[in-house]
Amino acid sequence: MKMKFVGYITARLDARTIEVLDDHIHFDANTKFSSENPDGTIGTANESNLIVGALIEAEGNWTATHQFSAEKIMVDLRQNGKRLQSSAYLQEEPPATERIASKADVEMNADGEWLVLTERTKRSWDPAKIHAADGALAGSQVKYNGVRGDDGKIETREVELQEPAPADAYKLPHNLEVKPSTDAQTGTPTLEFRRNNKIDGRLKLFPEKSVQQYVSDLGVSLLPPAASMTKRSLEFRFFVIEDPSINAAALPDGTVLVNTGLLAAVENEAQLAFVLSHETAHVLQVHYWREVRETRPKRVGLIIAGVAGAYFVGNLGIFLAELGMVSVINGHQRELENQADRLGMQNIILHGYNPREAPRMSRMFISRYGDRSTSKVWSNHDSSVLRGSYLTIQLARQYPANQWENAKRTSKEFQQMKEDLGPIKIQ
Repeated sequence: MKMKFVGYITARLDARTIEVLDDHIHFDANTKFSSENPDGTIGTANESNLIVGALIEAEGNWTATHQFSAEKIMVDLRQNGKRLQSSAYLQEEPPATERIASKADVEMNADGEWLVLTERTKRSWDPAKIHAADGALAGSQVKYNGVRGDDGKIETREVELQEPAPADAYKLPHNLEVKPSTDAQTGTPTLEFRRNNKIDGRLKLFPEKSVQQYVSDLGVSLLPPAASMTKRSLEFRFFVIEDPSINAAALPDGTVLVNTGLLAAVENEAQLAFVLSHETAHVLQVHYWREVRETRPKRVGLIIAGVAGAYFVGNLGIFLAELGMVSVINGHQRELENQADRLGMQNIILHGYNPREAPRMSRMFISRYGDRSTSKVWSNHDSSVLRGSYLTIQLARQYPANQWENAKRTSKEFQQMKEDLGPIKIQ
């Protein structure tokens, strides 16, 4: 049976071998090459297209551990010869705002990328037109396009400053509210999903208060400045849910759900900090709202059908899908997941953590589960290979000179949390 393998090339080892994370992809004169072109057509490709950072889909067979023999390789050329174009809501204050507004050369870290502005960059940057508190720009939207240089930085052609996201972008659908409570019969701590004072469903909270407090304290400590500067007041709340699956999810209103299975699986605080920063980025980048409006309005419906009633939710993914929030638990489209990964990694770097733990987490799960087709972290998101290889490339592009030996990996508080967590089933 032929297998498919998707990921970003992290190294070119020799004339016939490329590397994707720890896996070696071998090809020969009989391997068939094709390309996915910028116009959406399928075209031809060759070995010269197998460069570091290229996204590939290989078809073939595993011949040994970490050894894959490719009969076919498709290379994604959709970014070749094309300007990169993206937008993001600033999570931190941009440096040298006056220089950005002028024609001066300046670099700024936005969208988890290094943007290079030169005298040739067309700038629409007037902070006076942005309705921000105290003149702050965190939370404002930046749109940009440009070309990635050999150093990984994006040489911008246009940069535009726009308004922050509207208040409605942070609302849950159907006037839904999420509130902690206690089961009257058992005393079990719960999280209730309420709609018009009716309980649609409940989740079991992990009962150990020290674990709940640790995750909440860590999550709050990682919040970037934009978290307090949105047009709708956000209260980020972090809850540990009794669920063996290795998953976490963020609702549009700032509610972050962390499964016990994930806490049991992560190896250190840097990995957990990355997961929480990734989920926080989903909220601050209003990914749910953007998908509903921009990316897949025909597939994301705000519908209620057969919700769980007042009973405990057995499958959070199905429950949220019935509430029209399937992407919250199943993963947003790849472009938005990549953005959350970039910003999550940027955030932990700013907080002093070792960013190598982000892609290392993917390696750890691949080694533990041997599953390259799905992700054990954020269980229904892109595969561990795809996400881990993207993070590896992004880290090399953005911070090629840093070694991170002295960056923070864990803490005594993390170790205490692990002890208080106790033996937990992982699914």
